Amino acid sequence: MLAMKLDKYFLNLAGEYRVCSEVLKRGVFATITYGNMKGADILVVGKNRKAAVIEVKASNSCRFVTGFYQKYKTPDQDYPNFWVLYSVCEQNGEFIERFFVLTHAEMAKAQAQRNHPKKTLDYAERVKRAARGVDNVILKDVDRYESRWDRILQYCNDPI
Repeated sequence: MLAMKLDKYFLNLAGEYRVCSEVLKRGVFATITYGNMKGADILVVGKNRKAAVIEVKASNSCRFVTGFYQKYKTPDQDYPNFWVLYSVCEQNGEFIERFFVLTHAEMAKAQAQRNHPKKTLDYAERVKRAARGVDNVILKDVDRYESRWDRILQYCNDPI
């Protein structure tokens, strides 16, 4: 895959709009939150008004910078219900897009496995060890979550 030259700002904005569009195409209300101090990228609201918060990360390479343990320093602080990783690459003038839908707990696990393969560390130790860098995951870490839109739809449409 040939990485396209796209400014990070536009790449991230494109990711948010594409994720919002994918949810809307599935018949559930979704809206982007605006501003540089926002706490959520996208809000999704089901038919029964149950809402989900989505964090979007976009990449035009095989790596997604999550900043997971740098941002979520304790397991009990406010966090998104879902993470959607948006991969877009240009190949022969065509855009190849992929979406990976994870719960927050699944992202924590994927990030922990990426940072410390084959080790079982408690949350505090993961945060401590991540302090010297910026967390990221790669495509192979999240492959099994590709196109799992059903999870967001079910969450938002479950009875309250």
